[in-house]
Amino acid sequence: MRTSHCIVLLLAATASFSLFACGDDDSGASRGTPDGGAFDASVTPDASDTDGGATVDSGGAGETTIRFKASDGDGKEWKCGSSNLRVGNLTDVRPGDLRLYVYDVALLAADGSPVPFQLADDGKWQHQGVALLDFEDATAECAFVIFGKAKSADTNTVLRGTPAAAGPFRGVRFKIGVPPSLNHTDTAVAPSPLSLTGMDHGIADGRQFLRASFYSSTTGATGNSDHNLIMLRTVCNNATGDGGAPPADEETCTKPNRPLITVEREGGFDPAQHEVVVDVTNLFAGYSDLGTAGPADLNDSGRIDCFGPLHAGNLGPTLGAERCGKFYPNLGLAYDTGRPSGTQTVFRAP
Repeated sequence: MRTSHCIVLLLAATASFSLFACGDDDSGASRGTPDGGAFDASVTPDASDTDGGATVDSGGAGETTIRFKASDGDGKEWKCGSSNLRVGNLTDVRPGDLRLYVYDVALLAADGSPVPFQLADDGKWQHQGVALLDFEDATAECAFVIFGKAKSADTNTVLRGTPAAAGPFRGVRFKIGVPPSLNHTDTAVAPSPLSLTGMDHGIADGRQFLRASFYSSTTGATGNSDHNLIMLRTVCNNATGDGGAPPADEETCTKPNRPLITVEREGGFDPAQHEVVVDVTNLFAGYSDLGTAGPADLNDSGRIDCFGPLHAGNLGPTLGAERCGKFYPNLGLAYDTGRPSGTQTVFRAP
C-alpha cells in the first residue's frame, strides 16, 4: 500500500503560467500526438539579440516560440519524478500532473500594447487559436490517474506561432481556458488538443482549463486515492445545463473563470532567450497548513479538496468559497464572479 498522497489542481479558465515538462525534446514538445501517433514538433525560433533596456528586439515577425517552465517557489523544476519540492508547509512534494489550455495569446510591444500572436495549427497541441500546455509524462507519480482523467506520455511546453509585428517586446499576455465556441464540444469528434478526455468535463461544462497535482507523505490517509486537489472550469450551466446552445460569449456564463494573464519582464522579453515561469507554490498559496484536520478550507483529512462540477464554482456560498476560493486571487480572479480582479502571482518572466 502506498503511503504518499496526491494534490491535484485544475483550472478551467484563463491563467498564464510557465512550466517544465517531463521528457521534453529541445523544442519543448515530445513527438507523437496526445493520443499516440507520429508528430515532429521541432521548431526553430526566428529570434536573437541580447537583453538590455526596457524592451528586447526579438528580430523579424517570423515563426516564434514562446517557452514555458514550471517550478516551485524555490526555483526547483516541477516535473514528473522530482522530489522534495515545496508547496505551502510541505517540503516533500512530488509532482503528479500539470496541464492547461491557453488562448488569446499576444506579445506586448514596447509601449505595452498587445501584438496578436497567431498560433499555428499543428494537428496536435494547437487548434484554432487554442493550445494545450502539458507538463506531465505519465511516469513516476504522474502515472496515477485521478477520477478517471487519462494521462499521456507526450508533453508540450511551448507555444508556436507568428506575431503580427516584430519586436522589441516587453512581455506576453494570454488567457487560460478555451473560448466558448470550442469549449462546449464533444471530445469524440473534436480535433486535438480538444479531444483529450483527460481534460474534459462534458459538453455542458466544457473543458477543465487547468489541472495540477502533487503527492506528499504528510497529507491524507494511505493509498494513492487520497489527494489534495483544485479544479477550475467555467460555470456555464445557466446556458448549457439543459442541453442549450453553447454560450455566445464568455460573459454569458455565470462564472467565466478565464483569467487574463499578463507577464512583463524588466529589461524586455525576448522569446528566443526568456521563458514564462509558473510558480506552482504560488498557485496553491493561501490554504491552511496542509495535513491539519479541521480548517474549513481543507477536508476532514487536512487535504485541499476542490474538484467536480459543483466544487468548480457553485458548491455553495460558504463551502465553495472556503474549499475553492483560496486560489482564485492567485490567478487574478474574483471567486464570487469568476472574472478578473487584482493581480495574478503565479506567472512571471525572470
